[in-house]
Amino acid sequence: MVGRIVAGTTRVALGLLMVWLCKYLIDVTIHTGTTKDIILMAAVLVGIAVSSIMCRMLYYYLGVQAGIKQSTRIRLEIFSSLFQRRLFTRQNIHSADIASRLEKDIDMVSGISNEALPDLIVTLLQLCGAFLLMRSMDTRLAWLLLLMTPLLVVVGKLIGRKLRQMTRDIRQQESEIQMLVQETMELAPVLRAMESGGWMTGNLDDMQQGLRNKVRHRARYTVVSRLLIAITFSLGYICAFIWGAFQLRQGIITFGVMTSLLQLVNQIQQPILSMLGMLPQIMQATASIDRLEELRNLSPEASGSSVTAASMPANKTMGVLLQDITFRYARGDSKVMEHFSHDFRPGSKTALMGPTGTGKTTLLRLMLALINPDEGKLWIYQGNEREAVGEATRPHFVYVPQGNTLMSGTIRYNLQLARPSATEEEMHHVLHTAMADFVFDLPKGIDSDCGERGLGFSEGQAQRIAIARGLLRPGSIMLLDEISASLDAETEHELYRRLFAAYPEKTMIFITHRQAVCDLCDEVLSLV
Repeated sequence: MVGRIVAGTTRVALGLLMVWLCKYLIDVTIHTGTTKDIILMAAVLVGIAVSSIMCRMLYYYLGVQAGIKQSTRIRLEIFSSLFQRRLFTRQNIHSADIASRLEKDIDMVSGISNEALPDLIVTLLQLCGAFLLMRSMDTRLAWLLLLMTPLLVVVGKLIGRKLRQMTRDIRQQESEIQMLVQETMELAPVLRAMESGGWMTGNLDDMQQGLRNKVRHRARYTVVSRLLIAITFSLGYICAFIWGAFQLRQGIITFGVMTSLLQLVNQIQQPILSMLGMLPQIMQATASIDRLEELRNLSPEASGSSVTAASMPANKTMGVLLQDITFRYARGDSKVMEHFSHDFRPGSKTALMGPTGTGKTTLLRLMLALINPDEGKLWIYQGNEREAVGEATRPHFVYVPQGNTLMSGTIRYNLQLARPSATEEEMHHVLHTAMADFVFDLPKGIDSDCGERGLGFSEGQAQRIAIARGLLRPGSIMLLDEISASLDAETEHELYRRLFAAYPEKTMIFITHRQAVCDLCDEVLSLV
């Protein structure tokens, strides 16, 4: 940005020098100089013009560099902070809205901040330089043009306030459209089965019509305000022209001064007009800043505090103790759990059963510290050592969620989400344990492509790859949520046989609705 300011200032200086040299050429060189002097002066003017163009190109290039550097930095910072936010609160923002903010709003903020600050400084320098040079030629005209600035600034501020609110409304409408598109694509098979495509298309058309109306309203407002300002400047230029013509007729100024005054009028008006032109964009950027700040200010999750001096090693066999747990979701009407206590002993295998809504998945979220209890305590323990469950205890847990949770990429990429440093041997081991040996028969093996949400694989295949991914985690407490829901009985039985054989010492907690799984466990815990 400093480089841009230097390049812009140099361009301004060259422009003012060009004005002065044009005056000198007309008033002095042409009348008293030789042909050689005129050619030399012309060459100097050409050199100045080329140098000014080079400065303009450098100004643009440095702007592109600064813009991409800042936008990637902001995106990385906010993206990282999103992983620290508290989940399942009233502050939750739709994923499509977050994606919109990380793209459009960041680009807007980065573009304006990298354009506005250098442009503002360079423009102010141009305004001051042009004013001083005009003042040396015609004091009254210089002050007359400059005194228009405060009035235009006040008008610009009033315009900007209105544009800011319009832009916030437009950004919100764009986010809502993106939400609709994203959810429709994710649920495309269901919507097609219900023949809802036409109705959803109609909803999108209505939303887009609302967006068009808002954009059209903002455009009309911007055009009218800019038109009034442009007319004001045009009248100012005409007045300056007539003023100069009268002075030229009376012999007060020379023709060279007249030419220079008209150039300087443009160099004074153009900066003022540029600053007013920046105002709508700056207002749009401030609306985007508000939306990004909302993301950055989401409540961070609270880390659990350790009772012992140091965290327990992750390779120990551990249990989970819940003491008098009460919990209700921020948007929930009733308590999911109330004064619940249980001891999942180290190395035990427990099946969680119960109707929908009794808190089975909530129990796993509490153990992972994705949510915190309203009352009560959770501990992991081994012998006499214990540690309060919190963000710091997540490495002790292996979590395999229900359903298809694969991301687009390769199978290797999906496995590396759990442990980027996993070796080829470790990946083959967990794939075999998870009954995902079919991967080895694919043309590219674990480097085979995996589409969005596991596209290209059956539900059962995608689920087994997801299980393998979870098994790469080194934790000693395994939280397994309906991991065999998409498997037939024979495959399910073999999966659990391999799982128990590979990790006999680990504590396992299964959410299941199948009696066959319960028969394999040490304990069955029914939630009601």
